[in-house]
This record gives sequence, C-alpha cells and structure tokens, in this order.
Amino acid sequence: MTSSPRRIVMDFDGVFTTTDSTAAWLVPRLRARPLLLARAAPWLAGFALTSRTPTARTRVTRHLMDIAFSGQPADELIAELCEFGSALADDPSMTRPAAVEEARSLIAQGHEVTIVSAGMTPLIEAWARALDLPVRVCASVVSGHRGRLRWDDHCFGERKVARLAALGWRKWDLVYSDSAHDLPMMRGADAVVLVDGDDALLGRLGRALPGTPVRAARW
Repeated sequence: MTSSPRRIVMDFDGVFTTTDSTAAWLVPRLRARPLLLARAAPWLAGFALTSRTPTARTRVTRHLMDIAFSGQPADELIAELCEFGSALADDPSMTRPAAVEEARSLIAQGHEVTIVSAGMTPLIEAWARALDLPVRVCASVVSGHRGRLRWDDHCFGERKVARLAALGWRKWDLVYSDSAHDLPMMRGADAVVLVDGDDALLGRLGRALPGTPVRAARW
C-alpha cells in the first residue's frame, strides 16, 4: 500500500477498449432494424460532424439514442447493455488486457481509480463487474422514464469535469486518455498518459498543456 494514494482518472473507449463501446452496441442494433436505421441516419451523420462542438455532439447523441432505444422497454434495454458489457470484457480483441492490468496495478498500490467516459454507465459497470475490477464508474447516465430508456446525461468534454466535481474531485493526479476531447479533464491533472496516440496528437497535447508532463503508452 502506498503512503500517498493518488487520484487516477481513466477514459474508457480507446483506453480500455479497441473500439467505441456505444457504437459497438448501437451499430449492430440499427442494422438489424432497418426502419430505426433509416430514422437514425441523419443523426449518425450529425454525430460524425460534431466532434469539435461538445454542445452539438450532446444534442445529436440524445436524438440518436432516443431512436435507438425506441420500441423496447427500459428494463430489457438495460439488461441488454449489461450483457453486452460482460461480453466486451470477455473479448480480448475488444478489451485491452494491458489496460486492465495497469488499472489493477494502480489499485493494488492504493490509488483511487475512476473511469470517466461518454459511454453508458450500465454497460461499463457490467464490464467492470465481469473483470472484478474495483473502479468507480462516472459515465453517461441512462435511466427509465415511463417504461422507456432515456439518455439523461452525456458525460463528454467539460461535462466530465463537472461530473468529477460532483464526486468531490476538484483535482486529480493522472489522466489516461486517447483523445484531445479530454483536454478539459487533462487540465485538472498533474500528468497525462496518451494511450495509442500518434506523434501529432502528442505534440498537440504538449502545446495545450504547458508545464504538464505528457507521456505516450502503447497498449
């Protein structure tokens, strides 16, 4: 046990996984339901075009997921998300073993590890349970309303910082991320680990975070 535990923040998609977990659940679901796919198509295009505009990305995501969640009761959808999260944990082509071991090592040293993600809370919590990984999950909130599942809180961009603050975390020691979308969260850290990023992104983060050590990790 370390004498000085640290607060560690780890993104989920691209850090623990080789894919976007929400897309991995969503795309096969829409492909199997052509009518839903037709309704979702404009919002899928909008999602691709709003990566640099967090407010617009959140609005588009809510519309897209409202369509994806339609036609099925909330409890069934949550069970489906949990089942998918467990399957994701068991698939070494989707979950990065080195990332899981990194988290286990940090926890064994006495550090607090929180996964902060735009992915869906039920899916990520089921993933962590399947791996018996004792992390806190702070992710997008989906919940039932009048029997339907609704996307309540998109944990993306600055919203990640607000959600951490709600947990009582105003500052943290280390952030693991694969994306510049997490710059707001990185600015609250003493150091950053860029997971599987290229030299251009590494340089961009270095310029955006003067005085903050940024190192690369290849998992």
